[in-house]
Amino acid sequence: MVRSKGNLSPHHKLFLGLLILLPLLIVLGKCSFLPTSDFLTRTITLDDVPHSMYRRLQYVLFVPLGAILVCLCRLTLGIRVLGPFRSILLGAAFRITGVVNGLVFLAIAIAVIVGIRPTLKTIKLPYFARVSVILSLVSVLIISTMILGNRLGDDSITKVAYFPIIVLCLVGDAFSRILVKEGALSVFWRTAMTIVVALILAWFIQMPSLLKFLLKYPELLITQIGIIVVIAEYFDLRLLQWMNPGVDEESDGAVEDRHDPSGSEKANRAA
Repeated sequence: MVRSKGNLSPHHKLFLGLLILLPLLIVLGKCSFLPTSDFLTRTITLDDVPHSMYRRLQYVLFVPLGAILVCLCRLTLGIRVLGPFRSILLGAAFRITGVVNGLVFLAIAIAVIVGIRPTLKTIKLPYFARVSVILSLVSVLIISTMILGNRLGDDSITKVAYFPIIVLCLVGDAFSRILVKEGALSVFWRTAMTIVVALILAWFIQMPSLLKFLLKYPELLITQIGIIVVIAEYFDLRLLQWMNPGVDEESDGAVEDRHDPSGSEKANRAA
């Protein structure tokens, strides 16, 4: 099952090994029976940060884990999603708003963006203007939902105010583009898989024991970077790629990496 792409030189492999193993050695050095325990435990830790910062740290600490989940989904399983980071952003958003309210509000935002996008292109607004209009519409949607929640006295509805605007815009924009390019079946599949990965990450985020572990061993964030490289080099297997409807590319962004010329090459061609 494990196969190397051959992209890593011996020096790369050495650096990758250090990237993974050195943080693990620090974790080992924190064991109480070792003389380094007291120093490392006091020096490399987030246990002593104010409790008010826990919410912020929670999302930062879980970003690499979300990246690992996305890589496993897209590279090892071959399941297509909307993009490399939308699942991570959605997972954090669902943790704030709640899953049901978050999904409902996400569906409404996508519907609004998909509905308005053709009109914006018809009147030939430039890209920056189109994006600015979409951002403003999503802001209006959030405020309207907050007003509705206040009128109904339902705090769960007003929580959608914490749904990051940029997440809604990114997901809505990706949905619109893929709908036109690949069709309804492909876009709904990719959106559903994006949401599944986001829900798994949201489940991890709400685990107090896992958060406590990462606060105690923040050095493991570096190991997780190495794990992502290992997945890309040795576990790019695409085991379930056949499940993807529509045209399947080798990986999101891979085609662009291979065929999109560098800036100098573009300049030469233009000349």
